Amino acid sequence: MVSIIIPTFNRRGLIKYTLDSLDARLHPGMELEVIMVDDGSTDGVPDFVKDTYPHVVVLTNPGKGAASARNTGLAAAKGEYIMYLDSDDLVGPGFFAAKVACLDSQPEVDACYGRYEFFEADGEFSKDKIIFKHKYPMYTDSTRYAREHLENYLGGNFLPPNAIIWRRDFLLRRKGHDETLAINQDVEIFVRAIFHGLRLIGINDETYVYVRHHSLDERVGVVKNSDEKWRQILAIRKRIFTDLRKYAFEEDGVKLAMATYLFNHWKMLRHTKPEIATEYLYFAQKVYWPVPVKGGLPFRLLGRILGPVRAAEIKYALTKRD
Repeated sequence: MVSIIIPTFNRRGLIKYTLDSLDARLHPGMELEVIMVDDGSTDGVPDFVKDTYPHVVVLTNPGKGAASARNTGLAAAKGEYIMYLDSDDLVGPGFFAAKVACLDSQPEVDACYGRYEFFEADGEFSKDKIIFKHKYPMYTDSTRYAREHLENYLGGNFLPPNAIIWRRDFLLRRKGHDETLAINQDVEIFVRAIFHGLRLIGINDETYVYVRHHSLDERVGVVKNSDEKWRQILAIRKRIFTDLRKYAFEEDGVKLAMATYLFNHWKMLRHTKPEIATEYLYFAQKVYWPVPVKGGLPFRLLGRILGPVRAAEIKYALTKRD
């Protein structure tokens, strides 16, 4: 059985699309347990779900945030496998079958992931609303690629968490999500899982989950562009950097991926939040230096000669963009 854990806050207008995508008729042969954990909604979501979808387990976790909601759902889940699904995203027909078969047949595998698409809509999904966004590599061997997974995550290329199906016992051994974090909880748990030997396999079976790129509501928790958000993202990277040596992942490629991510955040923030941007730059220099400069050959050469900071400043002065 797959337990699908859905944290939600004030998404009565969208959660119906999520729950409809989990209709048993779209996933024949699958035993699904759907658990919704409400974080203190004021729009009547719990009553709406209880009345309209009586098979859904409705739990309440008011004001404790998404990480706590996911842990509440994990503690209540009865399935051998876990999927975390946001309350505005959708599961495509047939998504579970091949993944569950893989996990059933390979008990040494801790988790598997499938394909996904992003879409932009404030209501129902249709394929013409799919938009291009980053794509995560499909690694189909669970015994390799730990370093590649780490480089992707530290470089800013993340798997949407709802594309992953986890073995519940593995998550319980990791003690679930870090409830002290208001943002990037999915990044932190994935990296922590890699450090603890995650055996992950990609399943390329042409089924998808669909991730809503924009919705009518605002992010709950850390405000989109607040100082707290940017400082917490940096704090998580500092913690991970300390753990690279502890778990024997202190390799140049891994450190370069992290430093490039930090450097790109310096470029993004330096005109609007210069003090925080400087923190990112100092830490990027500590992690790995120099990082490559994006742009044409002249700017890449400038990066090698003058360093990435000066090259980025010259590029901005000439083009007014980073």
